[in-house]
Amino acid sequence: MDPVIPVAVLSVILGAFIVLFFFGSYFRKRRSEVQSISKPELQLQSDPKTRPSKPHQPISKKSHSKPHAHASDKDQNKRHHPLDVNTLKGHGDSVTSLCFSSDGRSLATACADGVIRVFKLDDASSKSFKFLRINLPAGGHPVAVEFSDDASSVVVASQTMSGCSLYMYGEEKPKPSDGTKQQTKLPLPEIKWERHKIHDKRGVLTLSGTSATYGSADGSTIIASCSEGTDIILWHGKTGKVVGNVDTNQLKNTMAAISPNGRFIAAAAFTADVKVWEIVYSKDGSVKEVSKVMQLKGHKSAVTWLCFAPNSEQIITASKDGSIRIWNINVRYHMDEDPKTLKVFPIPLHDSKGATLHYDRLSLSPDGRILVATHGSTLQWLSVETGKVLDTAEKAHDGDITCISWAPKNIPMGDGQASLLATASIDKKVKLWAAPSLSSS
Repeated sequence: MDPVIPVAVLSVILGAFIVLFFFGSYFRKRRSEVQSISKPELQLQSDPKTRPSKPHQPISKKSHSKPHAHASDKDQNKRHHPLDVNTLKGHGDSVTSLCFSSDGRSLATACADGVIRVFKLDDASSKSFKFLRINLPAGGHPVAVEFSDDASSVVVASQTMSGCSLYMYGEEKPKPSDGTKQQTKLPLPEIKWERHKIHDKRGVLTLSGTSATYGSADGSTIIASCSEGTDIILWHGKTGKVVGNVDTNQLKNTMAAISPNGRFIAAAAFTADVKVWEIVYSKDGSVKEVSKVMQLKGHKSAVTWLCFAPNSEQIITASKDGSIRIWNINVRYHMDEDPKTLKVFPIPLHDSKGATLHYDRLSLSPDGRILVATHGSTLQWLSVETGKVLDTAEKAHDGDITCISWAPKNIPMGDGQASLLATASIDKKVKLWAAPSLSSS
């Protein structure tokens, strides 16, 4: 027998044994793996205690339930304050200024997106508002807006790299069509006059305008532009002519306002004193001169804001000294009679540590009974008679409030009319607020 054959047979048998051993080991291993995977699955299905619902439950509560409920509560407090009437949306950036027309039916807003919007307030509770869009010349950022002689003309302060400009936009009356009954569309407002570098390279802080009716004034709109320096310029709204200017000589202005009758102009600046000038009118109704007539002394720190009473005989000031003062300026200043402090109230707003906060802005209701003040995003209504808080909206906006103004007259709302306040903010929104009840004061 060939000795090679037994060796070959032995090799085949040995190889078969090795292969059988290898595959047997492999299948046993796979079977144990399958069993180890399948048993927990069966155990999870049969024993509810081992289901992963409990470990996931606290995670669900922490990351979803509580924050969602908290966010909803905050959102509700922020958007559904009892006095919150409506929100005017559509602005593309921070709203820097707003003002009402003399009849209260139009609201103009200045926005950092370079657009002036004039909203028609036919019904304050409406779901949407029609508005007129005015695009400023390229490169300018509107910082303040004020109505001129009627609701179809506005004066805008626009800031550029080279300084601040004033533009007056007005509408032309539509020309009658040639025998056709179809109504001609109203033309868009166009620039009627413009003035550039009005305060050199300094910016404009505020615009304040009113229809001058005191003494021999002819009812024309007078507008004061307050610069961030120390100068204030008075403008004739319709023609754009400079009719007067004053210098506060107080290092840096904060704001300026004209009295509702056009008689006085008052400025809050770097110091604790408020200077008041009188606008004197000629027999023909034009401005003759602007002369300093009095100074309000009594605050111990800088005055942050001021506003006139509707009768133009009182001024309300807020100061960093933590107080509000009501002044009587209806005095015989030409006989050296000083303005008198009628009331002093502590500012009823404090931080978490109890320190008194100062007010950023003030606005007085048309009836002179409710004072509205702001600090950051907080809005407060106060009784002028008692100084007590009527209501507070701590998160009136999603950011600092930039401007506030009462409508000069009641605005239609639903089936009735209401006295409304408008607020603007860096959150790209303008809100309308109802007046609180005075019964609690």
